[in-house]
Amino acid sequence: MKDLVIVGAGGFGREVAWTVERINSSASGAAWRLVGFADDAADKASGTFGGLPLLGPCAKVARERPDASFFVAIGDNATRQSVAGALGDRDFPRFVDPSADVAPSAEIGRGAFVGPRSVVSVGAKVGEFAIVNARAGVGHDSVLRDFSQVCPGASLSGATVLGERALAGTNSCTVPGVNVGDGATVAAGTVAFADVAANSTLSPFGTLRK
Repeated sequence: MKDLVIVGAGGFGREVAWTVERINSSASGAAWRLVGFADDAADKASGTFGGLPLLGPCAKVARERPDASFFVAIGDNATRQSVAGALGDRDFPRFVDPSADVAPSAEIGRGAFVGPRSVVSVGAKVGEFAIVNARAGVGHDSVLRDFSQVCPGASLSGATVLGERALAGTNSCTVPGVNVGDGATVAAGTVAFADVAANSTLSPFGTLRK
């Protein structure tokens, strides 16, 4: 059994813990020992959160637990990238919820998360530290670049490319073949009929540059 530290004592961290518990329950024996949460917030230096210990700042926990695996459960894409980089060369496992439907030909990168009742279709590639949230759909041959995110209920049609740190908001969708640029956002409930420029936000009110 491998020790696991979840980085980020927030809502997404609790979701990751839930999926890990489900993975443990579905296996022949428990695969992961949930050690607790690491978080740099001053009010999360000690105590408990979500029924697990608060272990203190990330750098401190990394020093104290050199053999543990770490999962960066931070929803903001840029912050997740920064924290993962600061942790350096750790073991960053990928987690796929037992209820998710992932094609055998799909690829899931290290540190990535595929949530409950989501679908990752044939030939799709989910990059490192990318997130496919609950009930999201990733169509055939789509590519999620590193640190990108598909929010709950969002759907990427076939051959969509979601750029590095890009985000498909809750219940948004793309038509086939759309390229969403690095750092771009498709706002909640929005349909992307054409490519979305890097570092811009597509919403029902138009496209805004960040």
